[in-house]
Amino acid sequence: MNKFLKLSSILALAAFTLFTSCEKDNVNVTEDVEFYVNSSVFDLEDKGNCGRFGCFDFVFPITIEFSDETQVEVEDYEGLRTTIRDWKEANPDAEERPNLAFPLEVIDEEGNITSIASQEELRELAKECRKDFFKRMRHRRGKHQGGICFKPVFPLSILLPDGTTVSGETPRELKSQVRAWKAANPDAEERPQMVFPIEVEYKDGSKVSVNSAEELKALKDECSADESNEG
Repeated sequence: MNKFLKLSSILALAAFTLFTSCEKDNVNVTEDVEFYVNSSVFDLEDKGNCGRFGCFDFVFPITIEFSDETQVEVEDYEGLRTTIRDWKEANPDAEERPNLAFPLEVIDEEGNITSIASQEELRELAKECRKDFFKRMRHRRGKHQGGICFKPVFPLSILLPDGTTVSGETPRELKSQVRAWKAANPDAEERPQMVFPIEVEYKDGSKVSVNSAEELKALKDECSADESNEG
């Protein structure tokens, strides 16, 4: 082999090694970002015992706050994951995960909606939950996708503790109704409650009528069972 061919071979090998190394680095970066996204969603749900494995669900939109004090409002779980992914890609060295911003609203398995003003209030509410999925599955936080497999179809109506029924054409409208009632009745122990029947929509676009809180809980339990089987 002449010197030219030998040099060409060395350069080709070096280029291939560099290219392969870059490919591996890109894969690792992507995996790190997805691990951060999944872990962040897991932690946010864990703090409120929300999602398909908890006793509550977030009433979107919710606002999250990052370690640089950036706050972003998200409309649903897809928006939550996209927002966290975009922030992590822009802040690759950051390790601290986002927190929930308050106030926020959650709905329990009986259709009761609670407006929460602080992390302390959320922690106290979460104590009502008897499920221990998050304690048992912390080792899976990097694989946890979060969310539930269906969403309610709007408009929705809620029954206020004073007997008044109000409606929301959008999630934001519904939240405004709940917050307005909470502000006017800060010491009330009863909670606004979803009015049944309602309709829910699955990710594939199919819809199901739900006639009671018991039926809604059964659907959520099916979601939990499906993901557990997949895991």
